[in-house]
Amino acid sequence: MSVTTLTPAPKYNSPFEAQFDPDQAQLFIISKLLRGLHTADLVKVLAVYPTSGKVGFVDVQPLVLDQDTNGVVIAQTPIYKIPYFQLQGGNSAVILAPVIGDIGLAVFAERDITNVIATQKEGAAPTARTYNTADGLYIGGVLNPDPTQWVKFNPAGGIDIKSTGTLTLEAATTITMSAPNGITQTTGSGSWQMTASGITTNLTINAPDVTLPRGSVNNHVHFVPAAPGTSNTYTG
Repeated sequence: MSVTTLTPAPKYNSPFEAQFDPDQAQLFIISKLLRGLHTADLVKVLAVYPTSGKVGFVDVQPLVLDQDTNGVVIAQTPIYKIPYFQLQGGNSAVILAPVIGDIGLAVFAERDITNVIATQKEGAAPTARTYNTADGLYIGGVLNPDPTQWVKFNPAGGIDIKSTGTLTLEAATTITMSAPNGITQTTGSGSWQMTASGITTNLTINAPDVTLPRGSVNNHVHFVPAAPGTSNTYTG
């Protein structure tokens, strides 16, 4: 009569010492329990889900792979639809949604946050899970390449704003600019356009030429009526 011995898959085995030494066995159990508590992890964004009326969600892939007791690498499962962070206070915010491929930080709540996500109100945790990857929050913004557009606060003072596209400033009432040492504007080969009901300034305006609806100022002439007995003259 043959006897078949069922042997667990190697990756589920406890360490050799833990199978015979009580202290090692207890240490293995404690370590295994601690490894089930998720606190923070580096992740990569797999998908972005913007929503209407509130900040959206992302799917992320944990980047640090796990290992079994025999050193075999275990692939990590993606974490689906967790809220992403946006810097916001009241109705004011810095709108900067993550994009696919971003590397960032995910943190995990100590309790089930499903009800709070759904209602944005206080409520009991619907399950007893703790420090679970299902209750993640994507913070974002680490280990990424240098940006090509930015709002940059210089340590020595000064703020730089760079856009790779159109830079739009819009205000419900007025836009005020104040610079004691002057304002410099360079438009390159483009044109400078302003639509306003009127322009008031107490500064001297220096320009090579100004083109008005009737033509160039430099080429504009005034008719000067002649005195009796003399010819009419023109002045620029």
